[in-house]
Amino acid sequence: MATSAKSKIVNKTDQIDFLVECVDIAISEELGSPYLIKLAKERGIKQGDINDWVDLADKLGPTDPDTFRNFPVNYTTTKWAQQWYAKTPGAELQVAETGGTTGFPKKNILLANTTRIDFEDMDYFDLDTDTFNVLVKLCIDNFKDFGIPKDLTYLATVPTGPHTIGKWTLKSFERDLAKSVFMIDMDPRFVKVAMMADPKIGGMYLQHMQDQVQRLVKQEFPFISAMFTTGVLIEKMFPLIQNLREKGNLQAIVHGGTPLSNETLKVLREDLKLPVIGFYGQSLFGTAFESIEHEGYHIDYYPHPRMNMFIVNDHTDITTRVNYGEEGTVVSQRISPETVIPALVQTGDIATLIKPNGKFTADGARDPHRVLVQGEQMGVY
Repeated sequence: MATSAKSKIVNKTDQIDFLVECVDIAISEELGSPYLIKLAKERGIKQGDINDWVDLADKLGPTDPDTFRNFPVNYTTTKWAQQWYAKTPGAELQVAETGGTTGFPKKNILLANTTRIDFEDMDYFDLDTDTFNVLVKLCIDNFKDFGIPKDLTYLATVPTGPHTIGKWTLKSFERDLAKSVFMIDMDPRFVKVAMMADPKIGGMYLQHMQDQVQRLVKQEFPFISAMFTTGVLIEKMFPLIQNLREKGNLQAIVHGGTPLSNETLKVLREDLKLPVIGFYGQSLFGTAFESIEHEGYHIDYYPHPRMNMFIVNDHTDITTRVNYGEEGTVVSQRISPETVIPALVQTGDIATLIKPNGKFTADGARDPHRVLVQGEQMGVY
């Protein structure tokens, strides 16, 4: 399928054209994924039947999360992606895997080009533009919005391994954003197992991570100039962050995973005068980006151009969409030539629906957070 000429700016017309293009690829017998070819047949969907995000959710969703847990990644990856890999220098079919704290990890493929460093002519809606570098480009732009300098030395405490966030940190930070990166690995699955078996074991693991942070900071003081971590760890390590800011060279904090409280954000920005930026999402979709145009200390996230989010009142019925200002469960959608996800309910992720704002032309999610059932512990990620 030929790529149509599209504008380099993000706008809804180009996005909808791209959506139609990607869905038609995904359900094509010649180019599609086994998963969506089968699903389209079951639902009587043909090429050209889906024309917008609502169609995608209503006609092909809700998406069964077990599709991404119980099948190999090739089941949800298009043949188009395999052809792209074969013809593209520097191409990678990057495995993206969720943290697995709400069950066995879900996984799929993100197209990546590890050699690309020129973002000036990037077209978000060109099929040959890989999803990984779309995310990197938008991340660079967002760092500029929040006044976070390039070429800082990062201390990153995030899941590595096949998790997208770890790969994104290692590859994009070292290639495009940072001077250098010190990594402390995190295994959120073990944290869950430990907390369920004995909270003391979970506490030991958390202390083990904090000990590694303390040692690295002591060895590299004052050269660590930024931190990439989670809301829970920011709370746990606050005295260290305060010391790094007052006596060291700390210039920025990047956070994701467990939610950062509005109160903590206020202290970081007002009292410590730190640029702080958050990212929200999961590995199957790529990150949603924080808006610089927020109200007070709310954290407002908006999807990247190949993603959409809407919010429902009843997580068992994706047609129960809430109005602006109302709270509910987040549902995520993805369009890309390698993987299309019609409508995956982010079970337990609660947020408030907000209007498009500033440079973001899609609806967003304010202050997403997890609702824990009785006896459940918030992990470190």
